[in-house]
Amino acid sequence: MSRIHILPEHVASQIAAGEVVQRPASVVRELVDNSLDAGAGRLLIEVARGGNTLIRVLDDGCGMSKEELPMALRRHATSKIESEADLMSIRTFGFRGEALAAIASVSHVEIISRQPSERQGHRLDAIGSEVKVIEPIGVPPGTQVTVSDLFFNTPARKKFLKSPATEMDRVIEIFLRTAMSCPSIHFDLIHNERKVRTFSPVPSRVDRLVQIFGNEVVAELLPVDYANDLIQVTGFTSRATLHRNTASDVYFFVNGRFVRDRLLLRCLIESYRASLPQRRYPVTVLFIQLPPEYVDVNVHPSKEEIRFRDERLVWNVLFSALRQAQEQGEALPLPRAQIQREAQPVPANQPAQSLGEPAPRPPVDDFPFLEILPAETSLSQPLAGTPASSQKTAPKLPDDDRQPFQEPVRASSHRDEPGLEPVAPIESLNRGPLNSLEELKVQTSLTTVVETPWIPLAQVFDSYIVAQRDDQMALFDQHALHERIQFEKFRQQFQARSINRQKLLFPLTVEIPLQRQGALQESLDLLVELGFEMEPFGGNTYLVQSLPADLSLSEVKGLLEDALDDLASIGKVAPVGDRAEKVLARMACRSAVKAGDPLSQRQMEDLLSHYTEMPALATCPHGRPPIWKISRRELEKWFDR
Repeated sequence: MSRIHILPEHVASQIAAGEVVQRPASVVRELVDNSLDAGAGRLLIEVARGGNTLIRVLDDGCGMSKEELPMALRRHATSKIESEADLMSIRTFGFRGEALAAIASVSHVEIISRQPSERQGHRLDAIGSEVKVIEPIGVPPGTQVTVSDLFFNTPARKKFLKSPATEMDRVIEIFLRTAMSCPSIHFDLIHNERKVRTFSPVPSRVDRLVQIFGNEVVAELLPVDYANDLIQVTGFTSRATLHRNTASDVYFFVNGRFVRDRLLLRCLIESYRASLPQRRYPVTVLFIQLPPEYVDVNVHPSKEEIRFRDERLVWNVLFSALRQAQEQGEALPLPRAQIQREAQPVPANQPAQSLGEPAPRPPVDDFPFLEILPAETSLSQPLAGTPASSQKTAPKLPDDDRQPFQEPVRASSHRDEPGLEPVAPIESLNRGPLNSLEELKVQTSLTTVVETPWIPLAQVFDSYIVAQRDDQMALFDQHALHERIQFEKFRQQFQARSINRQKLLFPLTVEIPLQRQGALQESLDLLVELGFEMEPFGGNTYLVQSLPADLSLSEVKGLLEDALDDLASIGKVAPVGDRAEKVLARMACRSAVKAGDPLSQRQMEDLLSHYTEMPALATCPHGRPPIWKISRRELEKWFDR
């Protein structure tokens, strides 16, 4: 039997390096963080073969003295913190003193550095953390760190590296998001001796986004600017007409640090719940500022996972900020001098490893923890302390356990094609809080728009309605459309405390699973308000005395099971409006016509008349669009007319 023993120092260092240095992009991230902490105004990142053979980061920061150079390679040696109290107020990107030590333990490292006050700099050379030489050298102020032969002494790790092109994509992602957060800094990226990207300093984040995304994307972004006494949220998020099929263009920065956080992503998705189809994501770049003591960045060696002291406060502020931006709907003004991406290649005989396309993103894993949430619209209490004119409310904060936040997959953008008209924009949607009755009456009244009605022509597959209006043709999803109509009707009835209900002559017996008994007991009063009157009948059985008028008896059991699952998932602490909407969405789904139900001409006309009068019905409560439109001109183009 093996006995407990102390690992050799070099083995322990390699184990620790496995958490910090996972691939070349990890090295780039750590070195760039050090450069930013050193006050650099100019950064050059050079890699060869995607970083597999060479990584070099050069900055014009404060530099290091001769005495500091060997200390920089020792574990837990840092200039960022001095005491335990400093951990609660971290304002730098690095602080653990592990990065250089971890990198040096699995590579060949050369550091050349000079402080502005010194007449000459010094060069350090180390292999596997063993310092080989420290010598004087003539260099300008700043620091240059060169990492080569990565994982030379851990061949098992080296086997897991991807192709140079894939690793380079990950390096580019680090480069882009760093440039995104630091518009006043000059950035250069070189790959295989060819300059791939140059971002010159610009006066604003809008200018930097033009450099990264281009004018066309930036023209579709909405400014976000919202704050309370503790938290400020600024940045940009796209209109509902611009979205991706993954979260590749969702960027969150907390106190300047790029983070991957489940809470923030869920809040973003919830804010777009009624305006984007399922599994679509807006283009979003948000900067969240809050006191350092309210966020813990000492969670994971990558420093990309964080913990908030008050998650509910963060959720409410972020949701309010996003809803305010979407409802105001004021697009960003483009910079006067429209800034183009700069790329300065060297002679053409040096290929660029497929890096010619603008702003590529790494083909890596999406958010694996992100469940496709039920797309019911969710509402809750207004955030105290926010301006009255912008008191939007946030849905219940999910209580899910936090899981690793993975790198997103790069996705192609989705824009409306010529001739295909988008559904109603987000600013026309009614997404108000279910708080006070008067507020509800104002917020949920859908604006009546006088326009030409849709004329139903036929029903296809007993599921879709073909319709015509002026020079347009459309296909309506009968279930999605009716579901949204029912949802709005139920919501307005609930706001007025006038849910139409039917008293049953013979009570209906339903069995509630034991694991849902708690949710039922907590929600009995709410269910009564929503039209369900129930009482225990022994064991797991309940008698249903009345139910909402639009529901059939056959739907009651399934609806209650689904609704109790939803209520159990959010808990009783959720605001009543949020909990009510979960049930209302289920009621709407169960009471709506289904795919496969044949409809008469009169029924189709009735459905389409609701859409004509209330074009804000952009999606069903689960996020699916109810309509697809095409213009006559586009249809003629299909037939070469």
